[in-house]
Amino acid sequence: MFKAARLFLLFLFLFCFSFPAFSSDDVYVAVSPGIAPCVEDIYSLFAGAGGGPIVFVKEATGPLAQKMDAGAPFDLLVAADPEWPAWLAERGKLAGLQKCADGHLVLWAENKESCSEEKLPDLRIAAPDPETTSHGILAAGYLTSAGLWEEGLASKKILISRNALHAVLAVQAGSADAALIPESLAIGTKGAYIRLAVPPISTVAGLNTAGASETAGAFFRFLLSPEAAGVWKKWGFEPAGAPK
Repeated sequence: MFKAARLFLLFLFLFCFSFPAFSSDDVYVAVSPGIAPCVEDIYSLFAGAGGGPIVFVKEATGPLAQKMDAGAPFDLLVAADPEWPAWLAERGKLAGLQKCADGHLVLWAENKESCSEEKLPDLRIAAPDPETTSHGILAAGYLTSAGLWEEGLASKKILISRNALHAVLAVQAGSADAALIPESLAIGTKGAYIRLAVPPISTVAGLNTAGASETAGAFFRFLLSPEAAGVWKKWGFEPAGAPK
């Protein structure tokens, strides 16, 4: 009985304190960090056209989806992963799911010498976590097809990072020579990159079924607008266009 009570209190503590402090007056948009620079660039256009203020919450798609499922008050989710948003939609937590654009996986390094597929067997490679990120799944698949995944994990030449941004930071800190990341993140980061021959992955967005603000709804529509299409292209995406 006492043990069960302690477990309940621990669960309650973790639930209550796992979220950052949210204000009921703010509009929260949850976004995967690898695509955040592009989404924030689109927001600049939105704000310039009279759109309201937004607070961006950046984290890997998996944790964001899990927090939203647990009640985090994100008005809008913009994710570099169609699977987690689909999971939320199936659970009745996300509405109006739309594809915004298709993105690509790249090999990125701080110098051109390390930005080479031929040199991959000799490099220390940082990759996003395949358990929680779509680009991590792509990276694992790519490295597996190249015969480098299992050996790289065993030899610790492959460094699993929390998300794409952390993979970049690992390279910048000297813990890795190159990283497998979204093209949009590579475009906004100093260094060299090459697009890899792997299937594109969809960036999708949806609104919180518990109630999304008018500003969030307007920004959601703006992500799919002709005005936003040019920004998606600027960051290496292929925009999907207006919602059906």
